[in-house]
Amino acid sequence: MYPVATYYPGPQSGPAPGIAYAGFWIRVVGTLIDGIIVGVPFVILFFALEGSAISTYADCLNSAAATGTLATTCEGTFLASVGYFELIGLVVEFAYFVILWSQFGGTLGQRMLGLHVVDAATGRNIGIGRAVGRFVGYVISGIALDIGFIWVAFDPQKQGWHDKIASTFVVRKV
Repeated sequence: MYPVATYYPGPQSGPAPGIAYAGFWIRVVGTLIDGIIVGVPFVILFFALEGSAISTYADCLNSAAATGTLATTCEGTFLASVGYFELIGLVVEFAYFVILWSQFGGTLGQRMLGLHVVDAATGRNIGIGRAVGRFVGYVISGIALDIGFIWVAFDPQKQGWHDKIASTFVVRKV
């Protein structure tokens, strides 16, 4: 448990002694580690499963160019195949983040760096529901040109939009 400090005679504005909000750059490094952990196997799997689709797409484009026809048929088939793979990737990321945030207090990248995702009110691990909300906020933060992630650098409590949406902090021991 990483307590968010509340001492008599009233609440304190920061985490408990020995605990600090995790800053922007250490969180970036954690995200990069998670990207490698999730991304590398996924890219390998993508090329293993979609390699023939890429080859077929290239052949279709070459054929269309040789005959002077439009390549829209080629693109439709290939994009549908990639779209399904992207959907699978989103489901894998969802499971990775939600399970690790809620059950272990952080992703593998966060845990390697000593970071912990906690409930803003109690300082305890978050549950599945809050982890789902945090993931939704994570997606929103990314869709908004990563502004929701960059927000961490300027927020006094080092919260990104996903943290604010789910009422969480990312903390580390000092």
